Amino acid sequence: MYQTMPVRIAILSALMIGIAPYLLAQSEYHHFTANVGGGFSTATGNLSNHLDNGGNLEVGAGFNLNQYLGVLGTFSFQGLGVTRSALNELNEPDGNARVYTLTVDPKITFPLGSRASFYILGGGGWLRRTVQFTKPVLAPTYIFDPWWGYVGPIFVPANQVLGSVSENAGVWDVGGGVNIPLPRTSWKLYVQARFYDGMTGNTHTTIVPITVGLRW
Repeated sequence: MYQTMPVRIAILSALMIGIAPYLLAQSEYHHFTANVGGGFSTATGNLSNHLDNGGNLEVGAGFNLNQYLGVLGTFSFQGLGVTRSALNELNEPDGNARVYTLTVDPKITFPLGSRASFYILGGGGWLRRTVQFTKPVLAPTYIFDPWWGYVGPIFVPANQVLGSVSENAGVWDVGGGVNIPLPRTSWKLYVQARFYDGMTGNTHTTIVPITVGLRW
């Protein structure tokens, strides 16, 4: 699945480039741009047999050469689960995964009029993947309850880390999105999809985050 996704994105990008001359219109832009957003992430390809869906958070900043061309740097965090089949195979009670990426991406923007725009981007950088296995436990802690006047120990639910493994690798990414202007402000709402392919070990870290956020 993940092998065909970049092809589909490339075809979509080519189509958008082909119709861009009919859509281009003057659009407000800033030389400096920044964004922050979050959303849903899913593992694809062979990785989906091991890691489950989760969420993402990204922050970015960049420079627009003009209203069409720019460069964007992005740091993203993906918080994912571990599939039950993978846990059963390893005889582990529970687990989770974290994926960090830091990429630099050339970006092409197609203004659509009324300050809205469509953009495509692609580039690469660094990725770190951490998978850890846990089990639920009751952990002791101390509290002070002024209502009842109680000071003392209690037990609260927690996760004990049984082990973890981390790996650093190169990553490439491709994606696109839409900028939607917000009234009476320079901020825009953006909706974006990306495909990350981290070249980790025997199984590439292939993730598709869908992100909604604000861009200036």
